[in-house]
Amino acid sequence: MTNARGPETGPLTAVSRGRESASATGHRSRLVPLRPCAEESPHALQTEHTRLHQAFLGRVIDYLCADAGVRQFVDWGCPVPGTAERVRDACSGASVVHVAPHGTAGVLSTAGAAVLSGEGSGVDALLRRLGTSGLVDFDEPVAVLMTRPFTAGDPPTGTDALHALMRGGGYLALASTAPHAVAERAFLPFQPLEPGVADIAWWPYPDEDVSDKGTGIVAGLGRAPVQGRGTRRWR
Repeated sequence: MTNARGPETGPLTAVSRGRESASATGHRSRLVPLRPCAEESPHALQTEHTRLHQAFLGRVIDYLCADAGVRQFVDWGCPVPGTAERVRDACSGASVVHVAPHGTAGVLSTAGAAVLSGEGSGVDALLRRLGTSGLVDFDEPVAVLMTRPFTAGDPPTGTDALHALMRGGGYLALASTAPHAVAERAFLPFQPLEPGVADIAWWPYPDEDVSDKGTGIVAGLGRAPVQGRGTRRWR
């Protein structure tokens, strides 16, 4: 498993900036303090889960822009708004393509972002269209944010084909309500970055580092290396 947080356990460089969940300097406590839980009404819980999902995507995007040098993002049916804005806040020159897979409730499009609709298309067909559309240069690193949570009985498909498309290397973000082992297997053939999957509220900290009941949704980030050009750090 690739260690995305350096040789010592700690926050990703970009993830730690401006985040209140943990200190970026000095010795940190084993237990990471989090915000108090929202009141237990369905609306409040949904609002809180949306906020936590957006915060997870923000940490992933910050890391990918600042530490991994990614400048191309694919929002693959992300279930929360603001992804394109978050990408451009982290890197004004980055490109964003929204993909709306078949069966999703539409795409949260943003001015200046291309949209590829998957209505009537399976994942493999969508990937072929993405690969031939010219919207993404797969000879350069690209990050695919596929964080609509999947269940243990309905894992994502097409990860082999996506991995093969990423000639210039890339990353895949996933989220799931499945157990940790099932969620991690869904990344294959991508290599999960440490700590593997963890609750979406505090990734990249491992679950055992945080004293909170969490959301029940785990998430993580997998890496595909550059194909045929040797090895390069984070690429």
